[in-house]
Amino acid sequence: MVDAAGVQWARFVGTWRVSPRSGALGEQGAHTGRRCDPVRAVATEKPPDGRNPALMADVVARPAAHEPDGVSEGRRPGTGDDARPVGRLRGALHHWYARPKAFVVGVLAIYFLARLFSAIVLTIVGTWQQDVTWITSEEHGYFRMTVLWDAFWYRQIVEDGYPAVMPQDPDSGRLWQNPWAFYPLFPYLTKFLMQLTGGGFAVVGSTLSLLVGAAAAVLIAILLRDRVGPRIAVAGVTLWATFMATPVLQVAYTESIATFLLCGVLYFLARQRWLAAGAVALLTGIARPIALPLGFVGVVCVFFRWRNRAKCPVSVGEWVRMFTALVCCGLSGLMWPALAWLGTGVPTAYTDTMAAWRAVPEIQPFQPWWNLFRWMIGATVGGGPVVAALALALLVVVTFGLVLGPWARALGPELRAWSFGYSLYLFASLDPSTSIFRYMIMQFPLAVVLLGAGWRPPRPIPGVDAPEGPGGSTVADVHDRRLWWVLAAGVVLNLVLQYWWVDVIWHFTPPADTPP
Repeated sequence: MVDAAGVQWARFVGTWRVSPRSGALGEQGAHTGRRCDPVRAVATEKPPDGRNPALMADVVARPAAHEPDGVSEGRRPGTGDDARPVGRLRGALHHWYARPKAFVVGVLAIYFLARLFSAIVLTIVGTWQQDVTWITSEEHGYFRMTVLWDAFWYRQIVEDGYPAVMPQDPDSGRLWQNPWAFYPLFPYLTKFLMQLTGGGFAVVGSTLSLLVGAAAAVLIAILLRDRVGPRIAVAGVTLWATFMATPVLQVAYTESIATFLLCGVLYFLARQRWLAAGAVALLTGIARPIALPLGFVGVVCVFFRWRNRAKCPVSVGEWVRMFTALVCCGLSGLMWPALAWLGTGVPTAYTDTMAAWRAVPEIQPFQPWWNLFRWMIGATVGGGPVVAALALALLVVVTFGLVLGPWARALGPELRAWSFGYSLYLFASLDPSTSIFRYMIMQFPLAVVLLGAGWRPPRPIPGVDAPEGPGGSTVADVHDRRLWWVLAAGVVLNLVLQYWWVDVIWHFTPPADTPP
């Protein structure tokens, strides 16, 4: 008898072994009156030998133990090249990530090794970090480096909450920077855990970020595995976990929680679990201002589901659930501005506060990028507006070309829509600064593209693993040797840049410095 809990676990971490041509967003199977579930579609198909399909569910969701990744059917390990010691070692190395639990453990090991390196760098740089008001006398060594910059504001929210009166300059009347710019999920969750454990802000806040970041890494790996296979997914997570700004995943910042919730929304949208996606989207409304790009992803997912209605008709109930998910994405963008209004009595409290961080006291979509390029080109090469426009156009083409080109096709519509929508959102809302490196942490799908593993050939390539999960795309046309060389070079570059980021960007030199 199949253990029901085991089947659910297999569905969550091991759903790649289903029909190789099944697509994302419900292209599997015939209409059954429920959402097109890839595991159910294959597990409930009557096998030719008449066995009970219910008893085969976890077998379908789990790769065969005798098939290492990249070994075709009908060929037994231990024969041919695999009979040599090098071949056996290679087969063993390839085999571990084909097992769902080992896959998760491996991803966690990679993540924590990357965070160990970051902790060493933070500790080293912390030896020449000057004492500033952000650091208390109880915080020493590694932990004093976890409370810099915006962590000060989160500590203030933990200790004093949000101000009921908007602070203003008494002379100019201009609004001062204040805690209403920072979303409440992370500081209040930190406060709850501090009261529960008795720990200080630095220890609890940084540990919370570290652990939630680990959960985000697992979700990222699952999202990538469903589209490009476990081998490329592990490589992608490795490149992401060592990215220059990822030390922020272990300090008192919101990047970990925001990335975790984002991956949760993408995970549920890809599996057409519309209500669950909407519920998680609502949580992002008190964690990070990413409602606009998330709403764009939701619209794209609904469009692809509608386009696939001939293969899997959309019921009235599913239309209601899809509409509910889109409404939740919209509401998540309104929640915090509405709460700031209620907390201060000022309808524009949130937007006014955000404008206080800008060079000009108002939000100007896209304009800051043009101002930066016009100044930068003029100051460096002496070029005029035409040269600045060409440079900015080149940046736009490269940024969106990474997502829209055929080299990203294997990512599927959900991840491509997210990367496109998030890039557009950053261009529209961000004043370009050194904070852009930190914002790029949520662009994890680009790791696959940068590895050259996002191509989607018309048919599987012999000798290379092919994902067979809800993502439905075949593996990228990347050979082992080239992939691992590219990955090794990327990791080394990331670690070098990570030291630079901590020393130059995260390290604070009073009285003012470039923000992370």
